[in-house]
Amino acid sequence: PSPPSSPKFSSKGRRGRIIAPSPSLLPPQISSNNVVAVTAGMTSPSVSTSSINTSSSTSMNTSSSRMNIPRLTLSVDPNHIPKTHGSLGILLVGIGGSNGALLAAGVLANRHRVEWRGPKGEFRSSKYGGCITQLDAKGIHGGVGYRNVIHGIADANMAAVGGWDIRPTRIGDALLRDQIVDYDLARQLQLELNRLKVFQGYYDRNYIGSSQWDAATHILTDREAPDAGAALKAIRADIRYFKWRNGVVGHTTVVWTASVEPNCELAHSGCLDTAKDLLEAIATPVSVRGGSISPSILYATAAVLEGCSFVNGGSQNTLAARGLEELARQQIGVYVLGTDFKAGQTKFKTCAVEYLRAAGLTPTVVASCSHLGNNDMRNLATSDRARSTKMRVKSDIFASWEEDIDHKVSVMYMPTIGDEKRDFVEYTSLGFMGQVHTMVTYTRAGDSVLCVPLIIDAAVWCDYFSNRSWPYGDVAKALAYLFKVPEGAAAGVDPGFFRQMDELDRQVRTADKASHAKKKEQGVHAGRRRVRIRPEEKATEWAIPNDVGIICAGLACVDMQLGRATGGDGGESIETFEGETSIGGGRFVLS
Repeated sequence: PSPPSSPKFSSKGRRGRIIAPSPSLLPPQISSNNVVAVTAGMTSPSVSTSSINTSSSTSMNTSSSRMNIPRLTLSVDPNHIPKTHGSLGILLVGIGGSNGALLAAGVLANRHRVEWRGPKGEFRSSKYGGCITQLDAKGIHGGVGYRNVIHGIADANMAAVGGWDIRPTRIGDALLRDQIVDYDLARQLQLELNRLKVFQGYYDRNYIGSSQWDAATHILTDREAPDAGAALKAIRADIRYFKWRNGVVGHTTVVWTASVEPNCELAHSGCLDTAKDLLEAIATPVSVRGGSISPSILYATAAVLEGCSFVNGGSQNTLAARGLEELARQQIGVYVLGTDFKAGQTKFKTCAVEYLRAAGLTPTVVASCSHLGNNDMRNLATSDRARSTKMRVKSDIFASWEEDIDHKVSVMYMPTIGDEKRDFVEYTSLGFMGQVHTMVTYTRAGDSVLCVPLIIDAAVWCDYFSNRSWPYGDVAKALAYLFKVPEGAAAGVDPGFFRQMDELDRQVRTADKASHAKKKEQGVHAGRRRVRIRPEEKATEWAIPNDVGIICAGLACVDMQLGRATGGDGGESIETFEGETSIGGGRFVLS
């Protein structure tokens, strides 16, 4: 594909110069022909694991000096040729934080099969531990793991990774700063991760704690984004550039992994309840609309308009803007999911309380205390509104059971322990003859180490279901296990963790069977996506082959003029149009 013509996408524009390394800089086992794209607007290749042999892996361990370590590359293919149906895109809002740095490091390390020494000198190797989409089924009864039992699940090594951040810290430096992984691993990845160019983030100081204000220097300027409408266009342009630059041929998912926002009051006012209202509100000046629109809602809107799914990994009320769901349902295979990743303490709570209920006990009190010292907790410590947002999702996890469980949560910011979360939970239940049963748990683990597998699985599952055009509501319920409080189309699902995993398994296997049946029915045309029309909504899905930029549908289309067309100011595509006029080829009307 030819590069976008807009100055927005210039390799020397405001995003900074894009560096494409020469083949001589690649490790000897990696040719310039097998480099697959990764990371928005910057150096990041995906190298198939088959192209890395054992000698290249062992030469990356700690016994080598810094100068002898082969350069790990995340470099883009200079030819921009889409590579494989297995690729997918992951765009992170807040990529410079612990979650973003660890995810980028994990993909890079697994792709190159990096080895290193742990704190006691023991050898360690790269694995996707915790990612159920990347693990094989275990044990004679299967266990959890889908890679070897379900066809068509994307390989995370083929993911293109990029994103936005309001802070200028380089990703490799952030990995070392936050002490997320062993030092010997971080030092091997630091230089290449530092080459990853991050998009400037959209910043509104009303939606972030005061502790973050001074660091917010890597942002869209007032000239680039004077209002919400301009910010939306800038974010959409970033997404288009990311997919083009990296040759993404699979589904792209935008994930909110930045600090928790205060809730957007406008989302609860009913002003954003339809797709039309949402888009009109974004285009309306803030003085007229009567309130600001949160950055997370803008990122979600941009994602959906660009045919991407959006996952709200934070606690804010992004999905309360119901127009997002309506906008996503107008397409096939686009999903808006949330809220707040259920990674550690909360995940075990839903397991433990489900166990107590299944044992015939009556849970009455769940009292928990957690403390950690990462940037997200620092943000909560300096923003009362953001803290109340976080407490809402932590307290509401059992609400759909409609039982009288007194659930209390206390969180504390402790800078000394960094990203290592520590939590203590006491469960009080009533047993036989009303006698008290008490159980206590203690957990200690890296917060981002628990969260990143959920981000990867969320993106892989969105790609899996999107490729099968699986219904919106079914996908929302299937992926409810990822979130503390499933909202939107998943609202009201059973909060029990194992019930949620059963629903995921059912939907995944049903989609797999349906895919096989469709291939058998279609024969040689299996898997090819087609135009689909929903009569009740008059919405059309256009599926574009991987090697084609534009399709003209119909016979003898000599000249087609689109009426009242919009778009083209940030890229090459038409966004909307009303009617058309054709000459020489008959008449073809879309309403």
